[in-house]
Amino acid sequence: MSSTTEKNALDANLVNAIIESTQSILSTMANCTATVQQIKPQPDYAPTGDISAVIGIMGEGGEGMIALSFPLSLASIVVSKLLGVSPEQVSSEDRCDGIGELVNMISGNTKTALSKQSGSTYTLSLPSIIQGSGHEIYTRPKKCPYLLVIFEAEQQQFSIQVSFKFN
Repeated sequence: MSSTTEKNALDANLVNAIIESTQSILSTMANCTATVQQIKPQPDYAPTGDISAVIGIMGEGGEGMIALSFPLSLASIVVSKLLGVSPEQVSSEDRCDGIGELVNMISGNTKTALSKQSGSTYTLSLPSIIQGSGHEIYTRPKKCPYLLVIFEAEQQQFSIQVSFKFN
């Protein structure tokens, strides 16, 4: 099998690992069902949501990032379920911590799956949280295609954007 074919297969495995991890983490930790609404490639990162948690993945096989983005209302609902309180009781700090923890868990599961598939070792950066409508992420992989995965949970949409450049 050629390295190009192997890299393409690994791309599909990476996307599947992210989707499965997202669905599993939200179901287990927040009792939310997340369903995939759309998967689409894009040439670069595109702002979505009001709050994003971003984490980098680096390793022998390549590097990239995962950005988890929510509208504030859905972020409050999901974090309230994590904490066992009502959405109205979720503070801005709670929301940031909760979304950061979600991206950490999703990325951790993805990193494990990626390592098993590729036989390479990967590490994660600490999550960064960005808030504000139309926010940008400037420290992101450049000249590297992104994949946007749009999910629905609690009758609202959230997204994950992933970019990974294989060595």
